[in-house]
Amino acid sequence: SLVYWKMLLLVCLLYTAGNLPPVHHVALNSSVTVPCPVLSAPEMVFRLYKGSEEIFFISVNNTIISKNDNSPRMDFTVNVADNGTSFILDGVTINTTALYTCEAERIFPPPFQQVEHKPQTIVFVEERRVKQHSVCQDVNHLVFWVVLGAMAIYGLLTTCIVFILRVNNYIYI
Repeated sequence: SLVYWKMLLLVCLLYTAGNLPPVHHVALNSSVTVPCPVLSAPEMVFRLYKGSEEIFFISVNNTIISKNDNSPRMDFTVNVADNGTSFILDGVTINTTALYTCEAERIFPPPFQQVEHKPQTIVFVEERRVKQHSVCQDVNHLVFWVVLGAMAIYGLLTTCIVFILRVNNYIYI
């Protein structure tokens, strides 16, 4: 579709500029997390942009105000451990494919101050099921290292035995 090709062009442009944000490939009707700046003040406002259009904003007292009736269902989370924040887009559609930017502004204590860090995320929604990027993603690496170690020891022992037999053959000749 046209949206997909526009996003591909945007990715190419960002890649050549050396500023490629994280890319999330997600399945249709699934969820995707868009990171935001860290919660660093008692009162903050977080704004989510799809491209250059503001689609959502939320204040820390969880008052959600939608700026766009066509925006996807959304949640906002704060990680208690590190004050990390993010928007979660639920039930994504093909039209959700876009570059998302999250901006934050400190409201209290004064003065109002824009947070410089503005995380961006590229979301690609695919109609078919999304494949795992790595076949060995969940494999236990201990087995790999044990097998590799056993092969290395076998190779070393074989080399030593061949070397000893070779030296002994030269002595007896």
